[in-house]
Amino acid sequence: MDAAIAWTTLEHTANIEEFTDAWLTIQCSMIGGCVCAALVLRGVGVEKFAPVASWPQGSSGERLAGVLDRTLAERAGMLVQLDNPKDHSSDTSSRYALAYPVLIDDDLFGAVAVEVAAQTEDALRPAMEGLQWGTVWLENMYRRRQAEEDRATLNRMKAAVDILAGVMAEDHFEGAARAFVTEIATRLGCDRVSLGLVKGKHAQIKAISHTAVVGKNMNIVHAIGAVMDEALMQRTDIRYPAPEDAKALVIRDHELMALKHGAKNIMTLPFYGQGRYYGALTLERQDNRPFSTEDMLYIKSVMALADPVLENKYDNDRPIVFGIFDSFKKQARRLFGQGYMGRKIAVLSVLVLALFFGLVKDEYRLSANAILEGSVSRSITAPLDGYIKESSVRAGDVVKKDDVICKMNDRELRLEMQNLVSRRGQYERQYKKAMAERNHADANIINAQIDQVTAEINLVQNKLSQIVIRVPFDGIVLSGDLSQRYGAAVKRGEELFQIAPLDAYRLILKVDEHRITDVAVGQRGILVLSSLPHEKYEFTVQKITSITTAEEGLNYFRVEAALDSLSPRLRPGMEGVGKIKVDQRLVVLIWTRSLITWLRLGLWSWLP
Repeated sequence: MDAAIAWTTLEHTANIEEFTDAWLTIQCSMIGGCVCAALVLRGVGVEKFAPVASWPQGSSGERLAGVLDRTLAERAGMLVQLDNPKDHSSDTSSRYALAYPVLIDDDLFGAVAVEVAAQTEDALRPAMEGLQWGTVWLENMYRRRQAEEDRATLNRMKAAVDILAGVMAEDHFEGAARAFVTEIATRLGCDRVSLGLVKGKHAQIKAISHTAVVGKNMNIVHAIGAVMDEALMQRTDIRYPAPEDAKALVIRDHELMALKHGAKNIMTLPFYGQGRYYGALTLERQDNRPFSTEDMLYIKSVMALADPVLENKYDNDRPIVFGIFDSFKKQARRLFGQGYMGRKIAVLSVLVLALFFGLVKDEYRLSANAILEGSVSRSITAPLDGYIKESSVRAGDVVKKDDVICKMNDRELRLEMQNLVSRRGQYERQYKKAMAERNHADANIINAQIDQVTAEINLVQNKLSQIVIRVPFDGIVLSGDLSQRYGAAVKRGEELFQIAPLDAYRLILKVDEHRITDVAVGQRGILVLSSLPHEKYEFTVQKITSITTAEEGLNYFRVEAALDSLSPRLRPGMEGVGKIKVDQRLVVLIWTRSLITWLRLGLWSWLP
């Protein structure tokens, strides 16, 4: 290619291979002493560099490979002296390699390298400047191609928006689909455009351009459905006649349709979404205008916007039963198909839990707050009016039977005893005197007075015996502290102490009124006390009282139970938690008992 032809090609060609050959020819013609040259470029969106042109045509450019690699790696111009060829003995010039990167917006698109024969390196300066300025042509080529692609994309998007507006203006799917295919047929100059959706295993025609009613039994409808099925089965776009560079595909149905119905050019595009192929679009032309790649991109851009709208209108037009059925089918595919491992694990977990709750039983135990009380509580009262002399115990002390628990002051009683003893002595002497004088009447009177004083003495002695108060049985002092009342007066019958035995207890359980029906006499249970959390005591329910106690806004029934075994560490007043063993029932019923009770009461109160 000479320089004149190269300039003409450079200005008018749109083919990148012709453009780069012409550009490299012009660059070499402008560099004096140019021996050979090579140009490597990469495509848009591609990272690999490949040779696109060489000069003279057919040259390998092996001597320039190293300098091209360095230029691409360092993104800078290179000047490297090369070894002279073996047949270069008669030429006194040296060989140099010049290389310069092709940078567009600081992005590396390729590099050009030339081999030049020159006497000195200074003679290479114009050649390097020529390469630098020449890369502007490559930059302009890339920018022009990008602008053309952007313009085509913009046109496709504008058409897609216009068609989408027409589709959205229709209220129902049938009208929207008909408007869609008719608009595409008009814009692309097609004789017929058909839209089909997959039903079962085959495509069903839903709309044909410029046709109000689609007859299911028409031969052309069956032929179009077969064409769509052919594309859907192979899951690829099909153009008939097939382009020269197209991969091998089965196009038998396309060929039959072209022979029977006169369509010279057919293009079928299957639609993919939500993990499946759900429809197809078939375009037909009766003339000799084949469908191009640009037409295919145009249709795909339009479908990208129109598909969701058409699908939404189609779903809205169907009865709600079909929508529910499709929703179940979709969820079933996700559950039993590939992927969605999180959903499968969640459903499996729910099933395992359902089986667990539906089959596994456990012991139903009713929990209630418990307090330990003595089976007998004895009050120690003041036997007579008097004063406290001393006391050796207080609340919480363990006492033994007959231990002295309190003493009262006996001074007044002893003085009274002395007075009575003295009076009785006087009466006895008077009695003896009357008997000596044989005065029987006086003797009888005096004898009665002696009996009276003796009775009073016995009464005082009885009181003196009660001054020392003793413990009636082994136990623990529940209340009473006289250490701060020494010398204080007490009245007869006034409570001084309260004592409970250590070998007889009763357990009081506070059972919520909502759960009292689960409790029965004779049921067994386990008690754990707050002060002895590591010990368990078994008990038996003995009595259920019909009296409730209100505490903290809740009503409790008092349930009495007896411990099976006693421990010396137990004390009256200890509190804890008791669990009554009711029966064996399903775990789900145990866990939801409170909720079920609440729902029953709520429904009873709401229902008329």
